[in-house]
Amino acid sequence: MLAEFGKIFFASKISREFNDWFLTLGFEASGHGTIKAAESLRDEDLRNDLAAIRIPTTILHGKKDQVCPFELAQVMHKNIPQSKLIPFENSGHGLFYDEKDKFNQELLKVLL
Repeated sequence: MLAEFGKIFFASKISREFNDWFLTLGFEASGHGTIKAAESLRDEDLRNDLAAIRIPTTILHGKKDQVCPFELAQVMHKNIPQSKLIPFENSGHGLFYDEKDKFNQELLKVLL
């Protein structure tokens, strides 16, 4: 399961070494925790809670995301007051790797 998840996490090609490191992260987590996280991704629907978010929110989301489709980011943006959606055209779920420079720039804008 973890190996297959790693295959869809990034939109860009990753090295074997990076893939091995990423896979190791999953093995270092508790098995129970990993299963519960997967079940949560599969079963939970928190869309009705989005309107309760009352602070400015920046949503960074990859347009090629196969874990959480970009349409989910659009739903979040529509339903979270004071939100800003920043699409990453060439990223999957791992946009921090797929578009490192843009990710760092956008994160700094939020933090500073």
